[in-house]
Amino acid sequence: MTRRTPVLFGALVLALATVYAWVRPSGGTQQSPVARRPLSCRFAAGEELAFHVRASSSAQASESASSQQLRLEATMWWRVLEERSATGWVIAATLTDVQLLEGGAAEVEPARRAALESPFLVQIGRDCRFGDFAFAPSVDVEARRQLQGMLQSSEVILPPLGRAQWVSRHKDSLGAFDATYTLDAAASDEAPSFTRTHARYIASTLPLLPPQLGGRMRVDVLSAETRATLDAKGRWVGTLGGAEHLKVWMGSRLLSDVTSEVQVERLDGVSGAPTVLAGLDAERFAWGSAPAGATRASDLPAAPEPALAALTLDAALADFTKRLGAGPNGLHDATSRLASYLSVHPEAIANVIAGMRGGTLPEPIHAALFLALEKTGTLAAESGLAAALKDRGLNTQDRMRAAVALQDVPRPTERTAKALIDQSRGLRTDAEERQVADASLLALGALSHRTDTRQPELSQLAHEELDTRLRTARETEDLAVALDAIGNAGDERFADTLRTHASDESPLVRAHAARAWRRMEPETMEPVLVEWLGQEQDAQVRRAIADTLAEQVREQDRAASQAVLAAAAARLATESDARTRSALISVLGSAASTDASARLALVQQFHRETVPDLQVLIGRYVRAEELR
Repeated sequence: MTRRTPVLFGALVLALATVYAWVRPSGGTQQSPVARRPLSCRFAAGEELAFHVRASSSAQASESASSQQLRLEATMWWRVLEERSATGWVIAATLTDVQLLEGGAAEVEPARRAALESPFLVQIGRDCRFGDFAFAPSVDVEARRQLQGMLQSSEVILPPLGRAQWVSRHKDSLGAFDATYTLDAAASDEAPSFTRTHARYIASTLPLLPPQLGGRMRVDVLSAETRATLDAKGRWVGTLGGAEHLKVWMGSRLLSDVTSEVQVERLDGVSGAPTVLAGLDAERFAWGSAPAGATRASDLPAAPEPALAALTLDAALADFTKRLGAGPNGLHDATSRLASYLSVHPEAIANVIAGMRGGTLPEPIHAALFLALEKTGTLAAESGLAAALKDRGLNTQDRMRAAVALQDVPRPTERTAKALIDQSRGLRTDAEERQVADASLLALGALSHRTDTRQPELSQLAHEELDTRLRTARETEDLAVALDAIGNAGDERFADTLRTHASDESPLVRAHAARAWRRMEPETMEPVLVEWLGQEQDAQVRRAIADTLAEQVREQDRAASQAVLAAAAARLATESDARTRSALISVLGSAASTDASARLALVQQFHRETVPDLQVLIGRYVRAEELR
């Protein structure tokens, strides 16, 4: 299978994968006057289920470009391994009889078929939500992402209470969106059917290109509707069919026009489930989504193929521009190929930067060009990025992109750190220079975090600069930027200094200080934040403390400690700020399936909560019968 194969999943797996979702009721819809029983998934350990899966996709980079037609057909097998208290069930799954066609011709390489037919594990909640995924170490990232995305495309999320209409917040590889579910009026209680419509993506959740500073992606949802019937015994769906038409944009440039369809049909009375599911050793599987950054080079790019290496720079850039819009994987493919070309044509790097400076290379592709320079990873590319960072002939946004690229170069050197340090000391009285200086300081903190173990000498350079900036900052804004850079670094040598800022007279400084703990070890940050949460009077600062605690729990994929749970429960009971309550609910929810006190705190909050969204968020962690 070629590198274009991910287009097959179109709306199923449009980019990198990470999965989180929560459910909320629709404020503008009326519930049915007829009481309905709560909907839920219900499985029994040892059950085996089979589904016929068909997915097709067409991706087109522009109206004049030819479209890529892809289709997948397979049998999906499930075996229920165990029930895990309130969280739901662990399911072992695999595909068999995979047929993968591109442009009308079969194109399933044996290695790719084997990867797609590799067994994996998935957690399914009582609301039918697909939770965590687990794969064997031998399964490559591409296959993980495709298998995970295939299930997420057919995910349904049921409400914790009986409703005729509800809204669930989904999150896929592009970002978050709200899906509206409506039960069919004539649906039977035994096997209810419903329609799910996909609203527009929430802009703030869509990726930046490159991350942080490169311009946010936009997705137009032209049409998206799914119809499904739940299994009569609550074992997920009996049938599901959906179609979507999306347009993905980077600024004014169309990256991909994607139409896709997916159909799932439960197969009853079939036999012959793969024996691998029955004898699966679950201990061999690692839980967690396919790494979001796995497609980015961690070392120098591969040498270019001879035909690519022989191109002129103009031809290489034309190839880059064409591939950039070639489907959902176009950004990765285009930047990797250009990085490979530049690694053997170092003289071309200055010309690329000159083209951006002079306007011969259009602004919409600048973000992707900086990502390609970052991936190149050679000393010449590092020098080019350092020169771009201080080049006032480039626009401010491009110089900030150069700072972000420098923090992520595969092989940073002392020159990388010094370039960021020098620019972070830029003229503070010039508004544009100040933006570039702040971006450089933030990038220096991120570089320190990356190099802390492998290149401690670079981390030490960053530490010394951050320490100086923190001690010499006079304005509140300068102090806030220095604290944010320390937060990027996660440097625990600043722990004592950060404690002093917990009592700063400025709520803005205190809030930034609270966020600066986010990458430090729990034993370092938790005692400070737990005590601080109980004493802080400003809502903005309490929100920052709660967000930091919630982010740490989420990033480490574990339940909060007893000290954090106790502090969250105590604060939640009297907290006036809804966003802070949301973070505290997430903290308590991390332990709700195993900790009775955390579960009780959520139940009590459910009955006093005045924001419907937060009531439904609690319903994600606590069974409906416990909330009555």
